[in-house]
Amino acid sequence: MAKASRTHGVNRWAAGRRRLPASFVRDLAIVCALSLLLFVTLTEALSFMSIRELGERRVVEIPQGASLIEISSILKAAGVVSDPLKFSFAARALGVAGKLQAGAYEFGPEFSELEVLLSLRYGDVAMRNITVPEGYRASQVAVLVEGRLGIPRDEFMAEVQNPMLVAQLGLAAPSLEGFLHPDSYRFTLAATARGVVDRMLERTWEVYDESMSGRATDIGLSMLEVFTLASIIEAEAAVDSERARISAVYHNRLRKGWKLEADPTVRYAAGKFGDRVYYSDLEIDSPYNTYVHQGLPPGPICNPGTASLRAALRPLEGCEDLFFVANGDGTHTFSRTYAEHEAARRRIAQGRKSGQFALDTAESE
Repeated sequence: MAKASRTHGVNRWAAGRRRLPASFVRDLAIVCALSLLLFVTLTEALSFMSIRELGERRVVEIPQGASLIEISSILKAAGVVSDPLKFSFAARALGVAGKLQAGAYEFGPEFSELEVLLSLRYGDVAMRNITVPEGYRASQVAVLVEGRLGIPRDEFMAEVQNPMLVAQLGLAAPSLEGFLHPDSYRFTLAATARGVVDRMLERTWEVYDESMSGRATDIGLSMLEVFTLASIIEAEAAVDSERARISAVYHNRLRKGWKLEADPTVRYAAGKFGDRVYYSDLEIDSPYNTYVHQGLPPGPICNPGTASLRAALRPLEGCEDLFFVANGDGTHTFSRTYAEHEAARRRIAQGRKSGQFALDTAESE
């Protein structure tokens, strides 16, 4: 009897077990599925946000009007994303699928796919810094632009020498030489030669404001004459404190109707941009040779900075100097008379022979 009672108790316990699985197994399955989904989601999210490494920086061009699938495929081909479908899914999940922007982007050497997605969303295109030093010629700027942006120097110089562009800007100049303002710039990798030139010209007009143009009118100089004179000052001055005095010398010579006799104009005429100017170079028949032709050359010989523009407009007051000669250390000796100038030249020449000074720019062959 006792044995039957125990059997009956076991049966009731077993019956209780059979009633639980209907809800328990269902709930357990849901929890497991959600846990697995959460695990997969977290794994993919971590993978999407994890830092990847490339051996080098890579530039990827996203064309205008490309679809999300096309963008994902381009990124995959460039080795920037691992799975284009996952990248597309992430873009849709984050609500940016239709907001990715065209342009040239640069990634690496370390980045995450999330950074890639956000870069395309906010148009964080690849940029390059270019610093144009004071006194650089347009041909030197062209080399900088080619090296940093990949724009062929010939294309850049074609814009600098484009007569239609020069005329549109109202410049009575042979080219845009002198009007590419020295400064630091940021350009996208998609920049064009015309775009770079336009930006540099914009900076020029920002610097050469109404106060400068007004001052030019007051002293009887055209804008072209200001930039031309400033370019010669830029090429001559190695010490900032001498700019206004060098300017005064040229203003004085112009006022007297003398030839400027500026060595940098001879270098420009001869296409010789080293340190030496030979006496035979002073006879080159070029409108840029101020030893042969009176007055200012037809245009700037380099791109002057703001300090030289100011010096051209405001020569040193009260200065009666008409000559200067390089000391060999970046400074100059200034003179009011030819006799003083010749004495200074002899003194410097003697110092050169004794090794006290560097070679002067003008030498006989």
